[in-house]
Amino acid sequence: MPAVRRSEERKFWKGLCKVFQSFIDEAKNGSGLLNGLNQDARKFLQSDEVNGYLNKLVNGMVTDVRFSSAMSWRDAIFKTTNSRQLYDLVKNEMNGPVGSRVWQIISENVAYIKTIPTEWADYVSKYAYRESLKGKRPEEIEKELRKVLPAHMTKNLKCVARTECAKANAAIVQARAEMCGIKAYIWRSMADERTRHAHSGMNGVIVYYSDPPNPEALFPGEGKPYGKYHAGNTFNCRCYQEAIVDQRFLPDVVRVYHDGRITTMTKAAMQEKFGYVA
Repeated sequence: MPAVRRSEERKFWKGLCKVFQSFIDEAKNGSGLLNGLNQDARKFLQSDEVNGYLNKLVNGMVTDVRFSSAMSWRDAIFKTTNSRQLYDLVKNEMNGPVGSRVWQIISENVAYIKTIPTEWADYVSKYAYRESLKGKRPEEIEKELRKVLPAHMTKNLKCVARTECAKANAAIVQARAEMCGIKAYIWRSMADERTRHAHSGMNGVIVYYSDPPNPEALFPGEGKPYGKYHAGNTFNCRCYQEAIVDQRFLPDVVRVYHDGRITTMTKAAMQEKFGYVA
């Protein structure tokens, strides 16, 4: 089950930019930036046209992510001993728990996107307060904001697109795994210079869905712990879950996370301690 495709992430980001282009334009050229952002956002998001576009945008993103991961699932399950049963489950997944989870993801995603202008208004308030303490006048602060805010908005939307695509992918993979009776996955990181220290440490570790890890606590070194979460389920995370569709294909020696620690053990010992993964 691969990571979200860059093309899917970029498509969603461009859609978000289109939704909020009027706010970006206002930040560059409009008036009343310091006082009107929250009010403008409430009025904007009450529009039936905007709500319809948001639902269509998120629905398209989740559908793209689901189809991409479904193709990888089908390739994987054809190698298993119960491939026919698993294939039928995936083929009809929208009629079961995966379908329910998809609609939940869409609802949650739309609700979150509607909070984005509020986050921008908070950024403006904090910036204005910080600069006013330096003795700057409101008109001077507003002029500065017009230079920095559009880039902040665009960067923020890129982070939102990456995070929400990864979270949708993770949620669908988990729902599909649970539907198929799969108890664990292999944490996969991107293993490049942008990968967080903690996520590099988690790469290749077997994680049970019933026991999410706290990566930053396991591998301290940069930033504070963000609590327990599965791969792909925190901000700006590019990691993904490789569900274990057949335990036979695991290496003889594995790293397993359980109850706050990572242990290296044989596949046989893991099976004896935790039972079959799938």
